[in-house]
Amino acid sequence: MKRITALILAILLAAVMLAGCGDKIDDTPSQTGSDTVTEPSVTDGSVTEPVEANPLDSIDTSVIDDNGLWYIWNQLDDDTKMNLAEFLNAVKNLDLAATLSVGFPAEDKDRFLDFAYHCTMDYTYIGTSFTAPADDDGMVRTIYIPYNHEVVNYTEDGQKLTADLNARLDEIVAGMPDGTQWEQIKYLHDYLVLHCNYGEEGKLPFTAYGALVEGWATCQGYADAMHLLLSRAGFETCYTIGRGDNINYTHKWNYVKLDDGKWYIVDPTWSDPTGKTDPNYICYDYFMISDEVILQDHAMKFDNAYYEQRDGKPYYYVIPTADSMELSYHNVMGYYCTTYEEAYAATEKQLELCAKNGTNYIYLRMSDEAVYTEVNENLFMKAHDGEIQTLMKEANEKYGSDFNDGSWERYSAHKDGEGPLTIIITLKHKQ
Repeated sequence: MKRITALILAILLAAVMLAGCGDKIDDTPSQTGSDTVTEPSVTDGSVTEPVEANPLDSIDTSVIDDNGLWYIWNQLDDDTKMNLAEFLNAVKNLDLAATLSVGFPAEDKDRFLDFAYHCTMDYTYIGTSFTAPADDDGMVRTIYIPYNHEVVNYTEDGQKLTADLNARLDEIVAGMPDGTQWEQIKYLHDYLVLHCNYGEEGKLPFTAYGALVEGWATCQGYADAMHLLLSRAGFETCYTIGRGDNINYTHKWNYVKLDDGKWYIVDPTWSDPTGKTDPNYICYDYFMISDEVILQDHAMKFDNAYYEQRDGKPYYYVIPTADSMELSYHNVMGYYCTTYEEAYAATEKQLELCAKNGTNYIYLRMSDEAVYTEVNENLFMKAHDGEIQTLMKEANEKYGSDFNDGSWERYSAHKDGEGPLTIIITLKHKQ
Protein backbone atom coordinates (compact mmCIF):
# COMPACT_ATOMS: atom_id res chain seq x y z
CA MET A 1 0.00 0.00 0.00
CA LYS A 2 1.39 3.30 -1.02
CA ARG A 3 1.38 6.26 1.28
CA ILE A 4 1.61 9.98 0.87
CA THR A 5 5.16 11.26 1.26
CA ALA A 6 5.32 14.66 2.88
CA LEU A 7 7.18 17.26 0.82
CA ILE A 8 9.11 18.63 3.78
CA LEU A 9 9.94 17.10 7.13
CA ALA A 10 8.19 18.73 10.04
CA ILE A 11 11.48 19.95 11.48
CA LEU A 12 12.22 21.94 8.33
CA LEU A 13 8.65 23.17 8.19
CA ALA A 14 9.05 24.77 11.61
CA ALA A 15 11.65 27.11 10.15
CA VAL A 16 9.52 27.93 7.12
CA MET A 17 6.55 28.80 9.26
CA LEU A 18 8.49 31.64 10.88
CA ALA A 19 8.30 33.72 7.69
CA GLY A 20 5.29 35.37 6.04
CA CYS A 21 1.94 36.30 7.49
CA GLY A 22 -1.41 34.74 8.26
CA ASP A 23 -2.50 32.06 10.68
CA LYS A 24 0.12 29.45 9.90
CA ILE A 25 0.45 26.05 11.52
CA ASP A 26 1.38 26.53 15.16
CA ASP A 27 4.95 25.42 15.75
CA THR A 28 4.50 25.11 19.50
CA PRO A 29 4.46 21.45 20.58
CA SER A 30 1.16 20.52 22.18
CA GLN A 31 1.25 20.15 25.95
CA THR A 32 -1.25 17.90 27.67
CA GLY A 33 -1.56 16.08 30.95
CA SER A 34 -2.62 17.07 34.41
CA ASP A 35 -1.07 17.50 37.83
CA THR A 36 -1.74 15.09 40.65
CA VAL A 37 -4.74 16.01 42.78
CA THR A 38 -3.69 16.14 46.42
CA GLU A 39 -6.68 17.80 48.05
CA PRO A 40 -8.15 15.46 50.67
CA SER A 41 -11.84 14.71 50.53
CA VAL A 42 -13.72 15.30 53.81
CA THR A 43 -16.50 12.96 54.88
CA ASP A 44 -17.14 12.60 58.63
CA GLY A 45 -14.47 15.00 59.64
CA SER A 46 -11.58 12.64 59.06
CA VAL A 47 -9.06 13.22 56.28
CA THR A 48 -8.70 10.46 53.68
CA GLU A 49 -5.61 9.57 51.75
CA PRO A 50 -4.95 11.80 48.69
CA VAL A 51 -6.54 10.43 45.54
CA GLU A 52 -4.34 10.45 42.48
CA ALA A 53 -6.19 11.59 39.37
CA ASN A 54 -6.11 9.50 36.23
CA PRO A 55 -4.21 11.54 33.62
CA LEU A 56 -6.61 10.18 30.99
CA ASP A 57 -9.38 12.23 32.58
CA SER A 58 -7.76 15.37 31.22
CA ILE A 59 -7.46 14.08 27.67
CA ASP A 60 -9.80 15.33 24.94
CA THR A 61 -11.20 12.10 23.51
CA SER A 62 -13.26 13.80 20.81
CA VAL A 63 -10.44 12.70 18.51
CA ILE A 64 -11.51 9.11 19.13
CA ASP A 65 -15.03 10.01 17.98
CA ASP A 66 -13.69 11.90 14.98
CA ASN A 67 -11.85 8.85 13.74
CA GLY A 68 -14.29 6.14 14.84
CA LEU A 69 -11.73 4.43 17.07
CA TRP A 70 -13.71 3.22 20.08
CA TYR A 71 -13.31 -0.48 19.28
CA ILE A 72 -9.55 0.05 19.15
CA TRP A 73 -9.42 2.50 22.06
CA ASN A 74 -11.19 0.16 24.46
CA GLN A 75 -8.46 -2.46 23.98
CA LEU A 76 -5.48 -0.18 24.57
CA ASP A 77 -3.56 0.02 27.81
CA ASP A 78 -3.53 3.41 29.57
CA ASP A 79 -0.04 4.38 28.38
CA THR A 80 -0.93 3.76 24.74
CA LYS A 81 -4.20 5.64 25.17
CA MET A 82 -2.27 8.66 26.43
CA ASN A 83 0.24 8.49 23.60
CA LEU A 84 -2.40 8.05 20.91
CA ALA A 85 -4.74 10.74 22.22
CA GLU A 86 -1.95 13.30 22.59
CA PHE A 87 -0.71 12.48 19.10
CA LEU A 88 -4.18 12.74 17.55
CA ASN A 89 -4.94 16.01 19.32
CA ALA A 90 -1.69 17.47 18.01
CA VAL A 91 -2.58 16.38 14.48
CA LYS A 92 -6.11 17.77 14.83
CA ASN A 93 -4.65 21.11 15.93
CA LEU A 94 -2.02 20.97 13.16
CA ASP A 95 0.80 21.31 15.67
CA LEU A 96 4.25 20.62 14.33
CA ALA A 97 5.06 18.31 17.23
CA ALA A 98 3.20 16.08 19.63
CA THR A 99 4.60 16.02 23.16
CA LEU A 100 3.82 12.72 24.90
CA SER A 101 3.40 12.57 28.65
CA VAL A 102 4.29 8.89 28.78
CA GLY A 103 6.08 8.10 25.55
CA PHE A 104 7.17 4.68 24.30
CA PRO A 105 10.45 2.76 23.95
CA ALA A 106 12.52 3.69 20.92
CA GLU A 107 12.34 0.12 19.63
CA ASP A 108 8.56 0.54 19.30
CA LYS A 109 8.88 3.68 17.18
CA ASP A 110 8.03 2.26 13.75
CA ARG A 111 5.21 0.17 15.13
CA PHE A 112 3.59 3.02 17.03
CA LEU A 113 3.92 5.56 14.22
CA ASP A 114 2.39 3.15 11.71
CA PHE A 115 -0.44 2.41 14.13
CA ALA A 116 -1.04 6.08 14.92
CA TYR A 117 -0.89 7.12 11.27
CA HIS A 118 -3.62 4.64 10.34
CA CYS A 119 -5.80 6.10 13.10
CA THR A 120 -5.82 9.59 11.51
CA MET A 121 -8.66 8.82 9.09
CA ASP A 122 -10.48 12.12 9.65
CA TYR A 123 -7.33 14.26 9.42
CA THR A 124 -6.39 13.68 5.81
CA TYR A 125 -3.65 16.28 5.56
CA ILE A 126 -1.03 14.32 7.49
CA GLY A 127 2.12 12.98 5.84
CA THR A 128 4.20 9.93 6.66
CA SER A 129 7.80 11.13 7.17
CA PHE A 130 7.77 11.33 10.97
CA THR A 131 10.73 12.25 13.09
CA ALA A 132 10.70 10.79 16.61
CA PRO A 133 14.03 11.08 18.44
CA ALA A 134 14.66 9.12 21.62
CA ASP A 135 15.56 10.75 24.93
CA ASP A 136 18.64 9.77 26.88
CA ASP A 137 16.60 7.08 28.62
CA GLY A 138 15.65 5.47 25.32
CA MET A 139 12.07 6.74 25.36
CA VAL A 140 10.33 8.68 22.57
CA ARG A 141 8.34 11.59 24.00
CA THR A 142 8.25 13.96 21.01
CA ILE A 143 6.92 13.23 17.54
CA TYR A 144 7.52 15.81 14.83
CA ILE A 145 4.51 15.69 12.53
CA PRO A 146 4.77 16.01 8.74
CA TYR A 147 1.95 17.51 6.67
CA ASN A 148 1.10 17.16 3.00
CA HIS A 149 2.06 20.53 1.59
CA GLU A 150 0.22 20.02 -1.67
CA VAL A 151 -2.93 20.69 0.31
CA VAL A 152 -1.99 22.35 3.59
CA ASN A 153 0.43 25.10 4.62
CA TYR A 154 -1.77 27.02 7.02
CA THR A 155 -3.95 25.90 9.88
CA GLU A 156 -7.09 26.98 8.04
CA ASP A 157 -6.14 24.75 5.09
CA GLY A 158 -6.30 21.66 7.25
CA GLN A 159 -9.43 22.83 9.00
CA LYS A 160 -11.17 23.30 5.64
CA LEU A 161 -10.19 19.83 4.43
CA THR A 162 -11.64 18.30 7.58
CA ALA A 163 -14.77 20.45 7.39
CA ASP A 164 -15.36 19.50 3.74
CA LEU A 165 -14.88 15.81 4.48
CA ASN A 166 -17.22 15.91 7.48
CA ALA A 167 -19.85 17.78 5.48
CA ARG A 168 -19.78 15.02 2.87
CA LEU A 169 -19.94 12.32 5.55
CA ASP A 170 -22.94 14.01 7.17
CA GLU A 171 -24.66 14.36 3.80
CA ILE A 172 -24.22 10.69 2.91
CA VAL A 173 -25.26 9.38 6.33
CA ALA A 174 -28.32 11.66 6.32
CA GLY A 175 -29.49 9.88 3.17
CA MET A 176 -29.23 6.46 4.75
CA PRO A 177 -32.55 4.53 4.65
CA ASP A 178 -34.54 3.65 7.76
CA GLY A 179 -34.44 -0.06 6.94
CA THR A 180 -32.42 -2.90 8.41
CA GLN A 181 -28.79 -2.56 9.40
CA TRP A 182 -27.90 -4.61 6.33
CA GLU A 183 -29.77 -2.20 4.06
CA GLN A 184 -28.08 0.77 5.71
CA ILE A 185 -24.60 -0.68 5.30
CA LYS A 186 -25.35 -1.59 1.69
CA TYR A 187 -26.44 1.99 1.04
CA LEU A 188 -23.17 3.38 2.46
CA HIS A 189 -21.13 0.78 0.57
CA ASP A 190 -22.91 1.39 -2.73
CA TYR A 191 -22.61 5.16 -2.42
CA LEU A 192 -18.86 4.89 -1.95
CA VAL A 193 -18.39 2.47 -4.86
CA LEU A 194 -20.56 4.50 -7.24
CA HIS A 195 -18.95 7.85 -6.40
CA CYS A 196 -15.29 6.85 -6.32
CA ASN A 197 -12.84 5.59 -8.93
CA TYR A 198 -9.75 3.55 -8.19
CA GLY A 199 -6.64 5.56 -8.95
CA GLU A 200 -4.39 8.40 -7.87
CA GLU A 201 -5.86 11.24 -9.93
CA GLY A 202 -6.67 13.52 -6.98
CA LYS A 203 -4.32 15.18 -4.52
CA LEU A 204 -5.27 12.90 -1.62
CA PRO A 205 -5.96 9.43 -3.09
CA PHE A 206 -4.77 7.60 0.04
CA THR A 207 -7.44 9.22 2.21
CA ALA A 208 -11.16 9.30 2.88
CA TYR A 209 -11.15 12.84 1.49
CA GLY A 210 -9.82 11.52 -1.80
CA ALA A 211 -12.54 8.87 -1.93
CA LEU A 212 -15.53 10.99 -0.90
CA VAL A 213 -14.66 14.54 -1.98
CA GLU A 214 -12.27 14.16 -4.91
CA GLY A 215 -13.70 10.85 -6.13
CA TRP A 216 -10.35 9.08 -6.56
CA ALA A 217 -8.72 6.71 -4.10
CA THR A 218 -6.52 3.69 -3.52
CA CYS A 219 -7.50 0.87 -1.15
CA GLN A 220 -6.50 2.97 1.86
CA GLY A 221 -8.82 5.77 0.77
CA TYR A 222 -11.71 3.37 0.14
CA ALA A 223 -11.22 1.62 3.50
CA ASP A 224 -10.83 4.86 5.46
CA ALA A 225 -13.94 6.30 3.83
CA MET A 226 -15.93 3.13 4.59
CA HIS A 227 -14.66 3.20 8.17
CA LEU A 228 -15.77 6.80 8.72
CA LEU A 229 -19.15 6.24 7.06
CA LEU A 230 -19.85 3.22 9.24
CA SER A 231 -18.73 4.90 12.46
CA ARG A 232 -20.70 8.10 11.73
CA ALA A 233 -23.76 5.95 11.06
CA GLY A 234 -23.42 4.42 14.52
CA PHE A 235 -21.84 1.07 13.66
CA GLU A 236 -18.96 -0.48 15.56
CA THR A 237 -16.20 -0.86 13.02
CA CYS A 238 -12.53 -1.64 12.65
CA TYR A 239 -10.01 -1.78 9.85
CA THR A 240 -7.41 -4.41 9.09
CA ILE A 241 -4.36 -4.56 6.89
CA GLY A 242 -3.26 -7.58 4.91
CA ARG A 243 -2.34 -8.43 1.33
CA GLY A 244 -4.58 -8.69 -1.71
CA ASP A 245 -3.85 -10.62 -4.88
CA ASN A 246 -0.37 -9.09 -5.07
CA ILE A 247 1.64 -10.20 -2.05
CA ASN A 248 4.14 -7.41 -2.62
CA TYR A 249 1.64 -4.72 -1.58
CA THR A 250 -0.41 -4.26 1.54
CA HIS A 251 -4.17 -3.96 1.31
CA LYS A 252 -6.72 -2.48 3.70
CA TRP A 253 -10.36 -3.46 4.31
CA ASN A 254 -13.12 -3.13 6.92
CA TYR A 255 -14.99 -5.03 9.63
CA VAL A 256 -18.43 -4.06 10.90
CA LYS A 257 -20.41 -5.45 13.83
CA LEU A 258 -24.20 -5.82 13.72
CA ASP A 259 -26.86 -6.26 16.39
CA ASP A 260 -26.63 -10.03 15.93
CA GLY A 261 -23.26 -9.73 17.70
CA LYS A 262 -21.33 -10.93 14.65
CA TRP A 263 -18.61 -9.21 12.69
CA TYR A 264 -18.68 -9.07 8.90
CA ILE A 265 -16.10 -8.02 6.31
CA VAL A 266 -16.61 -5.33 3.68
CA ASP A 267 -13.91 -4.70 1.08
CA PRO A 268 -15.15 -1.68 -0.90
CA THR A 269 -12.02 -1.54 -3.06
CA TRP A 270 -12.66 -4.99 -4.52
CA SER A 271 -16.34 -4.09 -4.92
CA ASP A 272 -15.21 -1.49 -7.47
CA PRO A 273 -12.93 -3.37 -9.89
CA THR A 274 -10.70 -1.51 -12.30
CA GLY A 275 -11.47 -1.72 -16.00
CA LYS A 276 -15.25 -1.83 -15.60
CA THR A 277 -17.14 -0.39 -18.58
CA ASP A 278 -20.32 0.50 -16.69
CA PRO A 279 -19.93 3.11 -13.92
CA ASN A 280 -23.02 1.65 -12.21
CA TYR A 281 -21.50 -1.80 -11.84
CA ILE A 282 -20.90 -3.09 -8.30
CA CYS A 283 -19.32 -6.42 -7.40
CA TYR A 284 -20.87 -7.84 -4.22
CA ASP A 285 -18.51 -10.78 -3.76
CA TYR A 286 -16.80 -8.93 -0.89
CA PHE A 287 -19.83 -7.48 0.89
CA MET A 288 -20.60 -8.81 4.38
CA ILE A 289 -18.46 -11.91 4.14
CA SER A 290 -16.27 -14.01 6.43
CA ASP A 291 -12.52 -14.32 6.97
CA GLU A 292 -12.57 -17.77 5.40
CA VAL A 293 -14.13 -16.47 2.19
CA ILE A 294 -12.02 -13.33 1.80
CA LEU A 295 -8.86 -15.39 2.27
CA GLN A 296 -9.82 -17.51 -0.72
CA ASP A 297 -8.37 -14.81 -2.96
CA HIS A 298 -6.78 -12.29 -0.57
CA ALA A 299 -3.26 -13.48 0.12
CA MET A 300 -3.10 -12.62 3.81
CA LYS A 301 -4.90 -11.01 6.73
CA PHE A 302 -2.61 -9.65 9.40
CA ASP A 303 -4.06 -10.35 12.84
CA ASN A 304 -2.77 -6.85 13.21
CA ALA A 305 0.38 -5.21 11.94
CA TYR A 306 1.21 -4.76 15.63
CA TYR A 307 -0.08 -8.05 17.04
CA GLU A 308 2.93 -9.40 18.88
CA GLN A 309 3.02 -10.66 22.41
CA ARG A 310 4.61 -8.54 25.13
CA ASP A 311 4.26 -9.59 28.76
CA GLY A 312 1.58 -12.03 27.70
CA LYS A 313 -0.54 -9.31 26.07
CA PRO A 314 -0.81 -8.19 22.45
CA TYR A 315 0.50 -4.84 21.34
CA TYR A 316 -2.35 -2.43 20.87
CA TYR A 317 -5.46 -4.35 19.77
CA VAL A 318 -6.82 -7.53 18.19
CA ILE A 319 -8.63 -7.55 14.85
CA PRO A 320 -12.15 -9.05 15.00
CA THR A 321 -12.98 -12.45 13.56
CA ALA A 322 -15.69 -12.66 10.93
CA ASP A 323 -17.04 -16.21 10.86
CA SER A 324 -20.48 -15.86 9.27
CA MET A 325 -21.77 -15.68 5.69
CA GLU A 326 -25.35 -15.33 6.85
CA LEU A 327 -25.59 -11.70 5.71
CA SER A 328 -23.53 -11.95 2.54
CA TYR A 329 -25.17 -10.24 -0.42
CA HIS A 330 -25.96 -13.52 -2.17
CA ASN A 331 -27.50 -15.08 0.93
CA VAL A 332 -29.74 -12.11 1.72
CA MET A 333 -30.86 -11.66 -1.89
CA GLY A 334 -31.56 -15.36 -2.45
CA TYR A 335 -28.74 -15.81 -4.95
CA TYR A 336 -26.83 -18.45 -2.98
CA CYS A 337 -27.35 -21.78 -4.73
CA THR A 338 -26.79 -25.32 -3.53
CA THR A 339 -28.20 -27.00 -6.68
CA TYR A 340 -28.44 -26.32 -10.39
CA GLU A 341 -32.20 -25.86 -10.05
CA GLU A 342 -31.72 -23.07 -7.47
CA ALA A 343 -29.26 -21.32 -9.78
CA TYR A 344 -31.69 -21.58 -12.68
CA ALA A 345 -34.51 -20.11 -10.57
CA ALA A 346 -32.29 -17.30 -9.26
CA THR A 347 -31.23 -16.43 -12.81
CA GLU A 348 -34.84 -16.40 -13.99
CA LYS A 349 -35.85 -14.17 -11.05
CA GLN A 350 -33.05 -11.70 -11.71
CA LEU A 351 -33.79 -11.56 -15.44
CA GLU A 352 -37.33 -10.50 -14.62
CA LEU A 353 -36.05 -7.83 -12.24
CA CYS A 354 -33.61 -6.57 -14.87
CA ALA A 355 -36.40 -6.41 -17.45
CA LYS A 356 -38.65 -4.44 -15.09
CA ASN A 357 -35.99 -2.14 -13.63
CA GLY A 358 -33.68 -1.64 -16.59
CA THR A 359 -30.69 -3.15 -14.79
CA ASN A 360 -28.13 -5.45 -16.38
CA TYR A 361 -26.60 -7.77 -13.78
CA ILE A 362 -27.20 -11.30 -12.56
CA TYR A 363 -25.32 -12.46 -9.44
CA LEU A 364 -24.85 -16.07 -8.30
CA ARG A 365 -22.75 -17.74 -5.60
CA MET A 366 -22.53 -21.51 -5.59
CA SER A 367 -22.10 -23.72 -2.54
CA ASP A 368 -19.42 -26.02 -3.93
CA GLU A 369 -17.24 -26.84 -6.91
CA ALA A 370 -19.64 -29.38 -8.41
CA VAL A 371 -22.60 -26.95 -8.47
CA TYR A 372 -20.38 -24.18 -9.81
CA THR A 373 -19.17 -26.34 -12.69
CA GLU A 374 -22.66 -27.54 -13.59
CA VAL A 375 -24.12 -24.04 -13.54
CA ASN A 376 -21.25 -22.54 -15.49
CA GLU A 377 -21.30 -25.15 -18.23
CA ASN A 378 -25.04 -25.72 -18.68
CA LEU A 379 -26.66 -22.40 -17.78
CA PHE A 380 -24.12 -20.01 -19.26
CA MET A 381 -21.66 -21.84 -21.51
CA LYS A 382 -22.67 -25.02 -23.37
CA ALA A 383 -20.81 -23.80 -26.46
CA HIS A 384 -22.43 -20.38 -25.92
CA ASP A 385 -25.88 -21.94 -26.17
CA GLY A 386 -26.68 -22.23 -22.48
CA GLU A 387 -30.17 -22.20 -21.03
CA ILE A 388 -29.90 -18.52 -20.20
CA GLN A 389 -30.74 -17.79 -23.84
CA THR A 390 -34.18 -19.34 -23.41
CA LEU A 391 -34.74 -17.31 -20.25
CA MET A 392 -33.74 -14.09 -22.02
CA LYS A 393 -36.16 -14.77 -24.89
CA GLU A 394 -38.95 -15.42 -22.40
CA ALA A 395 -38.20 -12.17 -20.56
CA ASN A 396 -38.28 -10.24 -23.83
CA GLU A 397 -41.67 -11.71 -24.74
CA LYS A 398 -43.16 -11.28 -21.27
CA TYR A 399 -41.85 -7.83 -20.37
CA GLY A 400 -41.02 -6.23 -23.70
CA SER A 401 -37.33 -6.04 -22.83
CA ASP A 402 -34.60 -5.95 -25.48
CA PHE A 403 -32.04 -8.40 -24.13
CA ASN A 404 -29.75 -9.77 -26.82
CA ASP A 405 -30.15 -13.47 -26.14
CA GLY A 406 -27.09 -14.23 -28.22
CA SER A 407 -24.73 -11.97 -26.30
CA TRP A 408 -23.76 -11.39 -22.69
CA GLU A 409 -20.59 -11.07 -20.65
CA ARG A 410 -19.67 -13.57 -17.98
CA TYR A 411 -17.40 -12.72 -15.08
CA SER A 412 -16.22 -15.58 -12.92
CA ALA A 413 -14.50 -14.80 -9.64
CA HIS A 414 -13.46 -18.43 -9.27
CA LYS A 415 -10.11 -19.01 -10.89
CA ASP A 416 -8.18 -22.27 -10.80
CA GLY A 417 -9.55 -23.37 -7.48
CA GLU A 418 -9.06 -19.98 -5.82
CA GLY A 419 -11.59 -17.27 -5.09
CA PRO A 420 -15.29 -17.30 -4.28
CA LEU A 421 -17.54 -19.58 -6.30
CA THR A 422 -19.37 -16.71 -7.96
CA ILE A 423 -20.53 -15.81 -11.45
CA ILE A 424 -21.71 -12.37 -12.57
CA ILE A 425 -23.54 -11.99 -15.88
CA THR A 426 -23.72 -8.63 -17.64
CA LEU A 427 -26.71 -8.61 -19.96
CA LYS A 428 -26.42 -7.05 -23.42
CA HIS A 429 -29.15 -5.22 -25.24
CA LYS A 430 -30.08 -5.42 -28.90
CA GLN A 431 -28.64 -2.67 -31.02
